[in-house]
Amino acid sequence: MIISDARHHQPILDGILMKKLSFFAALLLGIVISAGPVAAAPPAPADVTFINRDCGFRVEARVTGGSGVNELPGGATIITAPNQRVTLTNVKTGESVTYVITGATHIDASEPGLLTVTSTGRNVLIVPVGDREGLYLTEGTVTFVLDDKGRQVSAFEGPGKVTDICAILA
Repeated sequence: MIISDARHHQPILDGILMKKLSFFAALLLGIVISAGPVAAAPPAPADVTFINRDCGFRVEARVTGGSGVNELPGGATIITAPNQRVTLTNVKTGESVTYVITGATHIDASEPGLLTVTSTGRNVLIVPVGDREGLYLTEGTVTFVLDDKGRQVSAFEGPGKVTDICAILA
């Protein structure tokens, strides 16, 4: 998975984004970036519901399953999502989709002012700011870069498939 959103992994992402972004209510689900020794956290249960507005309308997101954070030397973090599922519902219309999102998200914060995000497997990613703001289902390997304001500065790249969830729920 990773509902890549600080609103999702609030404690995990808040840590990353507090250090690397001036704000970031997204990227999935609290990570604390450090250059210290490897720190692996066992997956913790996840059962979180929150409202996301990045589609231009309110989407309720309910995430269940597990979530783990592994900090690596040099400012890298890997977020895992064992047995994770997300249900996304357009609050106004009731239109809903559910995805199994058991992928991993790798976050490299080694370049000042930038976060390079590589997602593998199936994930739901939240792009919080800019022209590509929205919710996306990714399958396979997809990489993108966020600047220190949370804007996506490079489009999704890689052999993976990207689906615009906002278009599905509109």
